Formats: sequence, structure tokens, C-alpha cells
Amino acid sequence: MEGFKIRVLSFTIRDMKTRFLLLLLLFFSCQPKKERIDKIVHPKIEVEYSRFFVGDINNDQEKDTAFVILKREIETGELVSEGNNYTINIEFSNGIPKISIDHSLGVFVAKTEDLNGDEANEIILFSRTNEGYWNDISVWSFMGGKWNQIGHTKAFVSENKDFENRIINEHGEYFLIGEDPWELDALGKFKRIRVKIVK
Repeated sequence: MEGFKIRVLSFTIRDMKTRFLLLLLLFFSCQPKKERIDKIVHPKIEVEYSRFFVGDINNDQEKDTAFVILKREIETGELVSEGNNYTINIEFSNGIPKISIDHSLGVFVAKTEDLNGDEANEIILFSRTNEGYWNDISVWSFMGGKWNQIGHTKAFVSENKDFENRIINEHGEYFLIGEDPWELDALGKFKRIRVKIVK
């Protein structure tokens, strides 16, 4: 009889342990799950519209206009780009195709005279880079229904006057004036360079 009591007692203790484990499992499975909720912050965006009067660039006797639309975060001032290479599109009136400039933080467009004898004026683009005051400067001509880059250099642009007098005419040849980022002149300024504009 005593052997029977010991077996019953041991069965009861084992049964209690199992029931306790089941209760613990049931208790923890009924606890509400804590989910990590990341707060998504949508930055406030400001849209900048710039319009540049660029003369007659397609030789149709009508004045053309260039448009640049930029999106910037209000808090940081950083450019918002749909791609990862900060492409800025320059759109034009009168059905003229756009020009896309990669790796740019802002663009200024200016009219130039007729540099290649096609009886339409060209344009000059100042594209701000992430290298401080350095700009990529390029000259573009609209010929044969498409844009052609006919000159390119770099320039240190820190004041409004630095946008002026970037194209010079020497004996009927046109040159785009820039600066060499790696060489200084005798006055400690960036050395001026001349790039011949292709006709």
C-alpha cells in the first residue's frame, strides 16, 4: 500500500509541474505583444521656381525661357532628389528639349551671344557642386534639334561678379574662362584657365 502512495504522490508532483509549465506558457502567450513602432517623419519641402530669359536659342525668331524647379528640405536646405545623383532638369519653352545636369545642388542659366555662327545664341550654365563655391560651368548650343555641350570648365564663384565675363573673344576664337582648383597664381588666387569653345 505504501508503494502505491509513493507512486500516486510522485505522479501528482509531476502532474503539478506540467500544469504549472502549461499555466506559465498560457500566461506569457496571452500578454499583449509590444511592437516597435518607428515614427516616420516627413520633412517639410519647399519648391523653388526659377525662370531665366535666354533669348532665341532655336533660331525661330521667338524669345525662349528656361525653367528650373528645385525641391529643398526647409529645415536643412538640402536638395531633395528623386535619384541618388542629384539630377536637376532645365526645362525650356517652345518645345525645346530639357537639359539634365547630374550631381548638382543648384543651377543658374544665362544667355550668351552666337558663338558658333548658327544665328542663334547659346547658353551658359553654372552648376553648383558640393565643393563649396566651386561651380561646373558649361556652354550649350541647340543645333539639329538637340543640345550640344561646346565648352566646359570649373570656376570659383563667391560673388555675383564671378558670373560675369566668362566668355572672351580673341581673334574670332571664343574661350570659356575658369579656374584651376589645384594651382594658385602669384597673388594667391586660383589660376585662371581658358577652354576653347568648340564650334
